[in-house]
Amino acid sequence: MKKIVLALLAMLFLELPTQVLAQDEEEFFPEQGYPTLVSMKLGGGWGIGRSRQLYGYNGNSEVWWSTGEGAKINLALDLPIVPIDVVNPDSLDFGLSSTPLVGLELEAGTGYHLSTGGTTNDAISNNVFVTTRRTTAYVPVTLGLNARSSFGAGLPSVYVGVGGGIWLVAIYEEEVTSSSGGSFKRKMDPPLPFGLYGAMGFEVPLAFFPEDGNSLVDLYAELRLTEMSNYVYEYQVSGDGLTRAVNVRDDANQLYLNNEQRSASNVALTLGFKVNIY
Repeated sequence: MKKIVLALLAMLFLELPTQVLAQDEEEFFPEQGYPTLVSMKLGGGWGIGRSRQLYGYNGNSEVWWSTGEGAKINLALDLPIVPIDVVNPDSLDFGLSSTPLVGLELEAGTGYHLSTGGTTNDAISNNVFVTTRRTTAYVPVTLGLNARSSFGAGLPSVYVGVGGGIWLVAIYEEEVTSSSGGSFKRKMDPPLPFGLYGAMGFEVPLAFFPEDGNSLVDLYAELRLTEMSNYVYEYQVSGDGLTRAVNVRDDANQLYLNNEQRSASNVALTLGFKVNIY
């Protein structure tokens, strides 16, 4: 009997350090990672686009210009609404652990987009050309849903999303000059344009913490497709010290766009970083 008791005490003595070490490891590397509460994204990039309407000609080339073509700054807030936990077998030394994965997230976005381009040189006669230079700046206010998939803890993630919203137009103008010497400016103030977008993103974690099963900062690249329509019913024409209101259908100097709708699509590539709060 005494030998059995001594044997049990010896086994307990040998097992105790192992249990303490395992408990410390469990506290430092928890099986359940902390879920992401909210993510903030900031990025910038460039977009290329094409209108579905002919704006004019530059020599013999047609100009199909999109107001989504140009430099962009984007700011977004991602809120996970359907979190999914996946098993992470990467750290075999400390056993299996689960890593939070955002299956579906709500994204609210805004930014500042500047488009300068769409210059046309239209021949009025054999010796007279009219040059039009266009500038557009707008602030999108959008809401959408993203479906995200991760390659694992500390590895890149990819997502696709759809959404829509309105565009607050800050600058919408055309500078028109004629080779015969005349010049004027059209300044448009359209009602709130609306748009739909599709997004594809690829994000790379830069600061992965094994104890959290998450990354604090992610570098990401995003490819976004946007469909946008806005309407111009009237604009102010300034020239020779005078300003007058002109209806788009009654403007004799508007050579090609004689209807109210402006529709275009664009694809933008954005690079930036994302901060995760969890």
